[in-house]
Amino acid sequence: MSFVGKMPINRTDCPANAILTVEQLLQLPCVLVGSPQVIAVPASLKRHIGWAHVLENLNPGAYLRGHELVLTTGIGWGADAEFEPFIAELLELRVAALVLELGIHCPEAPANLIRACKDSQLPLILLHEPVAFVEITETLHQLLFSAQTRKIEAGGEVTEHFTGLMQLGAPAETVLDDCARFLGCPIVFEDSGFNLLRFASPVELPTDFFDHWQDRSRTMHITGNPKRHAVPVQIHGKNFGSLIAPDTASHPAGSLHVLTMAAIALGTELLRKRGPALWKFDAACELLDDLLNSREANLNLLTGKFEAAGFPVRHQLLRGFSVQLASGQDPKTAVHEIERHTGIGMNLIVGALHSPTPKLFGIISTATAQLQDDFHQGMHQAAESPAFEGPAYLGEIVSGLAQVLTSINQATEGCELRLEANNSVVFAADYPMALLTHELRHEPAVQRLPQQVLAPLLALEINRRDECLRVLEAYLASPTNRSQAATRCRLSRSVFYQRLALLESLLEADLNDARTLTILTLSLSVYRQSQRH
Repeated sequence: MSFVGKMPINRTDCPANAILTVEQLLQLPCVLVGSPQVIAVPASLKRHIGWAHVLENLNPGAYLRGHELVLTTGIGWGADAEFEPFIAELLELRVAALVLELGIHCPEAPANLIRACKDSQLPLILLHEPVAFVEITETLHQLLFSAQTRKIEAGGEVTEHFTGLMQLGAPAETVLDDCARFLGCPIVFEDSGFNLLRFASPVELPTDFFDHWQDRSRTMHITGNPKRHAVPVQIHGKNFGSLIAPDTASHPAGSLHVLTMAAIALGTELLRKRGPALWKFDAACELLDDLLNSREANLNLLTGKFEAAGFPVRHQLLRGFSVQLASGQDPKTAVHEIERHTGIGMNLIVGALHSPTPKLFGIISTATAQLQDDFHQGMHQAAESPAFEGPAYLGEIVSGLAQVLTSINQATEGCELRLEANNSVVFAADYPMALLTHELRHEPAVQRLPQQVLAPLLALEINRRDECLRVLEAYLASPTNRSQAATRCRLSRSVFYQRLALLESLLEADLNDARTLTILTLSLSVYRQSQRH
């Protein structure tokens, strides 16, 4: 072979990213025919090869760019060659491996070469049979060019995809879902304060994935984000936060290219929404949706998600609330009305429900019971806003996400039932019969109950029927205080007693019997609720 040192035109450029490792090289037929002997530690065989170059002198700096596979026959080394500085320079150039073909010019590997390679952990591959170096270089270059071509094509596909999402105005969750799908790993979007805003994952996450997210993420940003990728979501000078992916993320176009295009699409969508406050509202809706629809069965993981989003759950007092929106009211504007009456130390997360009536709902988190009382007073004021119609409904105070779901259901069901509609704040948990009826309203046996128990009253002419039901409802609300019941339905005591006697006659029931009162209460509650739907 001729001296490459005399032919500088043969100098080659190395692609920025290689896909072939030394370990994979040793499996190629063009290398196996040379009966290779490998002198290397296993970890060094994971080095990536960026290019292949034939080098027959000891001056690699003039011919190499880095990450090359160096091929040689040793023809230009000479008997007194010093290999320590040669190997040191190969290491500085991050050469992948040194391949030496044994033959006439170098019948065996010099001992000081083997020692230098071992000391530096540079893989040394000795070929004991003749090999055409051109076959190795052609094979490697074809593989590398094929990979580069695929990378360019894949990059174009990724760019086209996310550009299309921007043109369509696709929502943020679509951008994140597609990014996670492309990379095959979890993608987290955090704000500039390291709070979780949204995430997407095609794989199941460990329970502690979001634990102490803010502290861990802050530390990783400071130390250069080891073992993960972090791409800023920034557009038109506005910094919305970062897209985070583990370093295991992979894609033919390169994980950073996918993250960058997703970040641009995400930033465009957030800019279109004109402000992070609206994004916060959307993120809250996603967390509440996870909770209400049991989209995340692992409550420890879900608790971590809430806390990573900046909403404390552990060791806090939690309470569900709900309030009906006034006709035509924008939910996002109404959220600000509630936030305006939320004091220091109260953490709020709010979502929206549109069926059967538009309403806001959410969770209030506080460290003390006193702050819960302060929130109660604040909701008195918020309920007076023209943004809302009717009272604010509060569930019971609980701890933990498992229990807060019950509190939310109490509040939203109370809102749907419009319990005590003339008040400004209603403790929905004080109406267990109405809530139970609402929960069982789709059961056929419960649906039939009014027609069975109240049949004599429902058969009356409409005005008499309504009067009888009104009296019965007032009595059932205060069965031990008939004077109060008479006042409730605005009748004198004597007239009220006459109506009660008529009811006992029509229903053929004793209105002093506890079992009868329970059945009548449930039947009337089911009937009233059926009239609202």
